[in-house]
Amino acid sequence: MIWSVWRQHRSALIVSLTIVAVMIAVTLIASTFAVNETKSWEFGSICSRWNDVGPCRSETAFTLTTLFALLLPLGFGIFVGAPTFGRDIEQRTHVVGLTQSTSRARWYLTRVTVVFVPISLAMVGLGMALRLASTVGPNSRDYRADDPMHSIQFSLFDFPHFETTGFALGGYTLLTLLVASTAAILFRHVILAMLATFFVFLAVPVVLTLVVRDDYAEPVALAEPIDGLSRSSSYPPNPYYTDDGTWVVKAGYVDAAGSRMKADFDSCATEPSDRTQREGEDDELYKSRLQAEYAAESDAFDNCIRAQGIDRFEIEYHAESSYWRFQATETGLMLLVSGAVALLGYWGVRRLTPQ
Repeated sequence: MIWSVWRQHRSALIVSLTIVAVMIAVTLIASTFAVNETKSWEFGSICSRWNDVGPCRSETAFTLTTLFALLLPLGFGIFVGAPTFGRDIEQRTHVVGLTQSTSRARWYLTRVTVVFVPISLAMVGLGMALRLASTVGPNSRDYRADDPMHSIQFSLFDFPHFETTGFALGGYTLLTLLVASTAAILFRHVILAMLATFFVFLAVPVVLTLVVRDDYAEPVALAEPIDGLSRSSSYPPNPYYTDDGTWVVKAGYVDAAGSRMKADFDSCATEPSDRTQREGEDDELYKSRLQAEYAAESDAFDNCIRAQGIDRFEIEYHAESSYWRFQATETGLMLLVSGAVALLGYWGVRRLTPQ
């Protein structure tokens, strides 16, 4: 049974594994060059010309491999997962297998084991390679507070780093393959299965990223002063910017009980005092007066905000040390969903009539 499944699907399996192997090789080669670079790379950086100097080539390699890794689970689901069962069902060749002594469970699980599992494990290898690429050279995560030039420019929790690094990438791939195959079994039509896979693939990362992921662990709460004048300016401090790899999930004003509140800056706004240097006022006195007036205005502004019931500005974040915990949680969640999808697919196999 294993040999027959291998012979039937070896072309798709070999092509899929070759694509993943090439991407792993490109990522690791680019990583060796990135070690000696001084500029941190950002997703989306692509050379305008191949002969550009500096880190541009490795940035391009990282961007393209990350982009392909993000889309590969969908590609494997559409072009491997759906046809693995759908082609047999459409052509009625499944009747031969179901009328033999092979059980339906074995007929189903053999295809999952021979085709889906190797591709998913290969994608785990790609995820680990991309994890390495995100942490070498200028992207090194050994943050040092005394060295502002060594700040970390992005968090591993950010999109698309979390979805394409670590072993969660293998979980995404397995889930997509099983969704595609189950849709093919239930709909008994490959094209419909491909469409269903596309829409499910779009929904799952969005739900995990925006709804579920930040609840994998209790975030750390960091209280900051109200600092109303600063936060009401045209360019307020960005609490979501990270220089140490943390992932900020919420930020804003809260009351004493920790409930979110929106500050009414307009009601606290006042006309600033005269900033011009007065006659007979030397530079030192002028500077001291401006500092005192600004401090008084800032205190008055903050007191006005406190009068609205606001107690502090609070930032909730997850430290980058929780990365592997989140990876394990999300992978486990996807494996549970994959198991449920596989059971649904097996139920569909049991409903197939060997006629």
